[in-house]
Amino acid sequence: MPDPAHEQVHAAVRDYLDTWLRRRDTDRLLALHSAEVCGFGTGVDEAAFSPEDVVRIVRRDIEQAPEPFDYAIHREHITFPHPDVALAMIAFDMKTRIHDQSVHLHHLRGTLVFRREGSAWRLAHLHGSFPTTIHGEGEPYPIKELEDRAQVLERMVRDRTQDLENVQRHLEHLATTDPLTGLHNRMKGNHALEDELERARRQSSPLATIMVDLDHFKAINDHQGHAQGDHVLRAVGQLLHERLRETDTAARWGGEEFLILCPHTTAGQASSLAETLRQSIEQHDFGTDPPLTASFGVAALEPGDTAEGLIARADRALYAAKRASRNCVEHA
Repeated sequence: MPDPAHEQVHAAVRDYLDTWLRRRDTDRLLALHSAEVCGFGTGVDEAAFSPEDVVRIVRRDIEQAPEPFDYAIHREHITFPHPDVALAMIAFDMKTRIHDQSVHLHHLRGTLVFRREGSAWRLAHLHGSFPTTIHGEGEPYPIKELEDRAQVLERMVRDRTQDLENVQRHLEHLATTDPLTGLHNRMKGNHALEDELERARRQSSPLATIMVDLDHFKAINDHQGHAQGDHVLRAVGQLLHERLRETDTAARWGGEEFLILCPHTTAGQASSLAETLRQSIEQHDFGTDPPLTASFGVAALEPGDTAEGLIARADRALYAAKRASRNCVEHA
């Protein structure tokens, strides 16, 4: 035999939903509330801790979307924690039109608490919710979504780190590269010299340096213009880059001077390399008149040498070549 109280609450649930969703009748809906009604809606700010909050939320809800909602309850469960208190749990769908667009809301859930007041059951509490779409089946929390988000964040951090590393490498390149020739600048050349000295001492291996100076370069700038002078410097830088061994290091030392570091190389081997470079420059057409030549000074590492001492001896050899006849190789 049907339970009268259960039937009454069942009817109260339908009456409340019809008034709220189908009729959109604000005044009658508020009349169905208990004096101390409260609840939670689905909006971020729809937390009603007082009857005044409920009135505000209900009025706004109906004003913003006055069109009727159709609804269908798929499941209902009613219990009585107290003879005068009923708890109704419902799962339902609803649809309407808002701004001339069809809106369908599925798998909504509601918990309605009714209180018996005289012969009527009035709403004392309502909690409505939309199940989140980021939860997977069998997940009480959106584990898959969190994992995906973590992967996205990791990728963003990784990409950002890579970008920063690329920028750092680019800045280091700018700070250590001569912009005209593409060779190391003097600062980088000095660092490379210190590194090679340390390696040569540690390995007890030979090390040679070659100083190169382009002959009569000032005349090129004076008579053919600085653009031609820049062209010559770029071409010499390219020639050195192509002719040197992989283990050698070339730097623009200043103006028309270049430094070449030759690890694991004796003075004789460095002199032979310098002669090869001298001939390559002499035979190359740089578009200058007279043809471009270069002078070379070679110095090999000696016991107790410092970087300054090694460079000073290579400089002395270079000046000896300049004083001799230019376009030649001298060694200290």
